[in-house]
Amino acid sequence: MTAVKPVLDAFLELNLVLALAAIVWIAARYVVSMTQMRHGFVAQLRALKILCLCVLLSPLLAIGAGLVMAMYSVEGGVAIGDLAVAAYLRGDIAMPATQFEALLNTRQRWIEQTLSGENPIISAILVVMALYSAVCILRIIRDGLAIRGIVRSSYLWRSSEKVDIRLSDRVTVPFAVRGLWRRHVVLPSHLLNTPSDMRFALAHELQHVRAADVEWELGFELLRPFLFWNPAYLILKFQFDRLRELACDQSVVSRREINAVEYTSCLLNYCSNSVMRGSPRVLNVALVKGGKAKRVLRQRVIALADAPAIQPTMPPLFFALSAAFAVILALGAASLQPVDDWSHDRLMLSTVVNLERLEARNQGN
Repeated sequence: MTAVKPVLDAFLELNLVLALAAIVWIAARYVVSMTQMRHGFVAQLRALKILCLCVLLSPLLAIGAGLVMAMYSVEGGVAIGDLAVAAYLRGDIAMPATQFEALLNTRQRWIEQTLSGENPIISAILVVMALYSAVCILRIIRDGLAIRGIVRSSYLWRSSEKVDIRLSDRVTVPFAVRGLWRRHVVLPSHLLNTPSDMRFALAHELQHVRAADVEWELGFELLRPFLFWNPAYLILKFQFDRLRELACDQSVVSRREINAVEYTSCLLNYCSNSVMRGSPRVLNVALVKGGKAKRVLRQRVIALADAPAIQPTMPPLFFALSAAFAVILALGAASLQPVDDWSHDRLMLSTVVNLERLEARNQGN
């Protein structure tokens, strides 16, 4: 159990940082909605990707924040536990020392109870979560094998240094996917009969490949078995799926050779044929995907109408948001670090707790 404890502690910190990231993103969306960047979905998607990278790199950001604090001789750091102890010793928090210490050690006590298995409710919840995680993993394997079968049975039509373009009779909607070594764009064979639709679908999927959307989708899905229970993960995943398609549409029609009206017509046609039974749902990026296509269709059409006004360069607000994300998550991750039990303030708190317990014992006698 001793070896598992640091892993569980790190997992809990990751989920807390993820929750902070979701709150930060919601606030950032509100700010962006009041600026000219509200229809700049390419910039918004890049900002969201930076936020997600900050979550993954939060342990390093926490270390960096600690080094900066030490460089400028900031006493006590930014750990919530240390700040709370300092506030209690100053008299800013009014409660018995034993209660405060118990509240301060809630996280540690929860981890110990989880590992001990003494609480039947916690054990039952963990079993259910483990079973659902196993189901998610099996689904990923199933869908991965299904997509692999589609790619292998397809016909290699064109090939470049990094991407294979394939034709298949088994799909009705084009999609992009990647294997271990190569990326693939799979197109329905019937598109050969409509060159304009073929051109638009190919441009859309190649844009997904160019923007590394396939790799991001793969990363989100591989994290699902471990983060499915966290609402913050679901919020960020939904936002990513939405912005991914809006940004891709805008990037495609921003090219001079792509007509926005014709592209929108192609999109509408595919949305009318996008409800597929038993098709793989993950590990790939499609032009349209079932119910999601219906839900965001209106917004995608509006985004296409606004695409010509979007500047290709990133606005200053994008860089400001990126810097703010890094700073906030660095401080947030640093604040969640375990407190030092042997710090001066913790020793003083321990002394106060012992004196309070001794006084209570004397009064009892």
